[in-house]
Parts: sequence; C-alpha cells; structure tokens
Amino acid sequence: MRGLWLRLIAAFAAVVVLSMLLTATLIGVATVGGFRVYVAEGGRRWAEGLAPFFADYYARHDGWAGVEDLLDLPMMMPGMGMMHGGMGMSGRSMWQMMGHRLLLIDETGTVRLDSEGTALGAVVPEDVRRRGVPIRVEGRTVGWLLVGEQTVAGGPSEQFLWGAGWAIGWSTLFGIALALGAGSLAFARLVRPLRALEQAARRLAAGDLGARVPGSAGGELGPIAEAFNRMAEALARAEQQRRQMLADIAHELRTPLGILQGHLEGLMDGVLPLDLEQIAQIHDEVRHLARLVEDLRLLTLAEAGQLRLEREPVDLNRLVEEAVDGIALQAAEKGIRVAVRLSEALPQVRADPVRIRQVLMNLLTNAVRYTPPGGEVTVAVQDVGDGVQVSVRDTGVGIAPEDLPHIFDRFYRAEKARSRADGGSGLGLAIAKHLVEAHGGRIGVESRPGQGAHFFFIIPYDPQRTPAVS
Repeated sequence: MRGLWLRLIAAFAAVVVLSMLLTATLIGVATVGGFRVYVAEGGRRWAEGLAPFFADYYARHDGWAGVEDLLDLPMMMPGMGMMHGGMGMSGRSMWQMMGHRLLLIDETGTVRLDSEGTALGAVVPEDVRRRGVPIRVEGRTVGWLLVGEQTVAGGPSEQFLWGAGWAIGWSTLFGIALALGAGSLAFARLVRPLRALEQAARRLAAGDLGARVPGSAGGELGPIAEAFNRMAEALARAEQQRRQMLADIAHELRTPLGILQGHLEGLMDGVLPLDLEQIAQIHDEVRHLARLVEDLRLLTLAEAGQLRLEREPVDLNRLVEEAVDGIALQAAEKGIRVAVRLSEALPQVRADPVRIRQVLMNLLTNAVRYTPPGGEVTVAVQDVGDGVQVSVRDTGVGIAPEDLPHIFDRFYRAEKARSRADGGSGLGLAIAKHLVEAHGGRIGVESRPGQGAHFFFIIPYDPQRTPAVS
C-alpha cells in the first residue's frame, strides 16, 4: 500500500505544481500587462495636462529654442505646470522622483526635451511619436509630448513589479506546500482502509475464514469493507456447508456400506446362507447406494446451474395423474387414500416433464411416508394467474416451526418426521426445490405439528401461452 500512496502523492504533486505554476504565470502576465496599460494611460493624462503649457511656450518663443532649460527650473511638476515654484526641486529631479520620463518631440521628429537627457537630438520614428499627445498651435501640430516610465533601474515601476512578482512567487510556493500537505493527509486516510482490507484479504487467502475488516477502518471505503465482510461470511458459510455435506454424505454411505460389508462377511464366513433372500437384501442396499449417488449427482448439477432441461408443452393435469398412479400401490399398502383435484381447461406450461414428474414423486413419496395408516393425501392443480400451482397435502404428523426454514436443506431431517428409520436420504426435497427453481418457479411449505403438511410449487407459464387443454 505504501507504493500506492507514493504514486498517488506523486500524481497529485505533479498536478498541483503544474496548476500553481500555470496560475502564477498567468497572474504575472496579467499583472505586468495591466500595470503597463495603467502607467501608459497615466502618462498620457499627464501629457495632456502639460500640452497647453508647451503650446503656450512655443507660441511665445515662436519655436522650441531653449525649451530644454525648463527642466532646470524649480517649477516643473507633472500635471501641475508652473504652480509650485517654491518646492526647491528642479523639474528634472521631480520627474526622476516620480519614476517617469518626459519627452518633447518637434514636428521633424527630433527630441528637443528629455527628462533623462539621454535622447536629446535623436530622431524618433513616426509610429512612436504618434503615441504621444500632439501639441497644437493655431491649428497646426508643432510637436508631440510623451510621458512614460523611467528607463533607469530601480524605478518605482520596477520596484512595484518586483514586489508583485515576489508576492506571486511566495504565494505559489505556499499554495503548493499547503496542497501537498493536505493531499498527503487525505491520501493517508484513503490508503488506511485499503491497508486494512489488504491485510484481511491476505488472511482470508491463507485460510482464515474469520478475517474481517473492522467497521472503524472502513472510512470512505465503508461500502467496500462491508461487501468484503459479507463475502467472507458467505465463504465461511459455504465452507461450513461443504464440511457438513461431506459429513452427511459419509454418514449416509456408511450405513448401507456397513450392511453390505456385514452380509458379505457373513456369507464368506458361512454364518449366513447363500440364498436368494440374502442376495435380495444385498441388492436392496446396492440400489439404495445407487439412488443416493444419483441424487447427489443431480443435486450437484442443479446447484451449479448445469442441469439441462428438455422443455416442451406440458399438461400438468396428466403429469399429476401419472405420478398418483405411480404412488397408488405404496399408498394402498399403508391404507392411505389419495385424492386428486384437477383443474379443467388448464393452460399448458413449457417444462421438462421428466423433471416435473420427479418433483411430484418426491413430494408424494414424502407425503405417503409420513402419513399414518388411514390418513389421506390430497393433490390439487389450479391456475394462479401467472402459472400453475400443484399442491400436495397430507394428514401426517406435521413439521415443527423450528424445522420449517430448513426443510429444503440437503440431508436435513426433523427429529421425528424425518428419521432414517422411515427411509429416504434427505435429498428429495432439496432436489425438488432446485428443479422447480430451474424452471423459474418457486416451492414452499406450510405446516403445524399434528395437522399435516402442505407442500406446493408453481411453474410459470410460457410467455406465449398455449391453448387450453380440456
């Protein structure tokens, strides 16, 4: 998890640094550009204020002769003309103090006055001089006046821009440090539950099915931690069911195998006679083993969703009659009456007739087995709107409330109603449940002790309902 944390921090740092540097660059460019525009506009306003003064000078002197001497007078101040003559500073000193430069260009483009004194006599290109404020005398342009920034280092404009750049730079560094600190804490908090999840996963992979992610360690990944805990609980239940199933299978196989071993050893030792009766008993146990193995195979396929169904239009009335005929002899031997209530004009369903008949035989066999002599088993078929319901009621001993939730579990038997002495492997109801669900239907049971049991299942109709069968 440390590698993940480092990668997250590195990616976050790259994004933060690039974003802050880009922001600082854009702010710096905008600040410098805005400041330059502000200074240029200010200089133009000053030049417009001084233009009348220089126009008056030109008119009085009939030219620009001696105009450079104005900078040596103590009365030259930007924007205020000749109003401050007693301040004790020359015009040149005032312009330097203000950080600005004054240029006077005559009509030929020659510099006649420069507050810095470095450009006197130089010829200024036309595009530059036209940026200044024209000086007009009697409707004629006799020169241009430009007020701009000082070119000497350390002027007020340069100091302002340096200060702004310093502030932008330090604020950028502080912002990067603050963002990285906050990101480190956030990612550490994010990785902490992942680390707990990783440790729990490693324990689970090592076989510790009790590994869980503590609820307090979930954090922002709480739903993932809960899902992991549910998965771990499901694996623990599956492992418990696997162990229980192996124990149940071993128990179920041990009894018939023990009987077979006893008979065979008795025959080999001459204790038992080698006659048809002994062979018939051995044959019965072999058949019991074969049925158990087949039931296990079928149940395994059904639980894995690999059981193949041969669906076709099926008349459940006819299937019920066939199943009742198949159980009639066994019921008659116990003195149990079997009643059938069919539904007229019952629509067909698309189902596997072999598997549905197996469900019916399992329920009927179960009902006859646990119904005492003189009792009754009733089979009913009816249309319930979205499918066909088949019900099997008996007048047997019933099922205790605590046994009902487990009645369809494999190898489950209630203490009295489902003892092995009464026969059965404990797989019939589990197989019936999976076969019904494989058809998209549902199965259920209702019962009270001493009042018999009511098993029922519903097989849904095919989307295209076939014509009714009379």
